[in-house]
Amino acid sequence: MYEESNTTEEPVEFADFNAKLLVLDVLCYDLDVLEPYDGDEDEDVSEDLDVEGQDDRAREYYDDLDLLPSQLAMVTELTVDSDLEVLQDVHPGWDGHDDRYDPQNWDDVLDLPALSVVYAAAPLPAHVAERLAAKGVEVRSA
Repeated sequence: MYEESNTTEEPVEFADFNAKLLVLDVLCYDLDVLEPYDGDEDEDVSEDLDVEGQDDRAREYYDDLDLLPSQLAMVTELTVDSDLEVLQDVHPGWDGHDDRYDPQNWDDVLDLPALSVVYAAAPLPAHVAERLAAKGVEVRSA
């Protein structure tokens, strides 16, 4: 899809980049609304990996992507897992054994207007699960 928009919508600023990545995984890989980062276009990806193994170009690409309210309204399901494709874009080979990509601020996720199900590979923080349940969002944890 990846069409340019002629809308007058204002982009939504996410308070937490890691929460934005969860939403971007849906919009880029599940719904094909936004174009995912394509590291193959870069000539030498190894130059772009920081000391910790993060791909700085991928991080900047996703950080710069504007998310519009109409796009966020398409997100009905969200997955919280370390093997999301967008996380592998940002940090190739990351094994998920630390919390570096766990959202600290869940407000933007909680504000998704059509969200109905969250799949979580591990239990979500209690306060987040409670707020999701209060909104009528089903949380399915491993």
